[in-house]
Amino acid sequence: MTLFFLASCVGLYFYTNNQKDYYDAQAKPAAQQMIIAISGWQKSALTNHLSEQALQTLNDQQLDKLLTHYRQFGQLQSLQELQFSRLASALSLFGQRHINYQADAVFSSGSAHINLTLIPHDSGYKIYNFTISKSD
Repeated sequence: MTLFFLASCVGLYFYTNNQKDYYDAQAKPAAQQMIIAISGWQKSALTNHLSEQALQTLNDQQLDKLLTHYRQFGQLQSLQELQFSRLASALSLFGQRHINYQADAVFSSGSAHINLTLIPHDSGYKIYNFTISKSD
């Protein structure tokens, strides 16, 4: 039993490492471009990048409220290196692929933490989930 668990952990490590390498080459540039595009806080820019699943869960009023909240952060000034989440990759092993990146950023109102989850869509990616929170 212990050997099985150890082999599973090693296998999962190699799996998520391969996923990281693949998505860092494929999805990471798209994620950076999406963050830059939506950080102008225009509804059309956000909706162009949202997945169908995300659009189905948000009505127009919720989108407006979300954008009003994010506009408080101001203009994006800098974005640190996006960090791939191995946990999200591992949890996606048996279901829909979720590619999660996190980064610290500086906006005109101060520092914040960005969490972005993408899903594959056609030949690219769409935003499944996106959050920004103030850094301490």
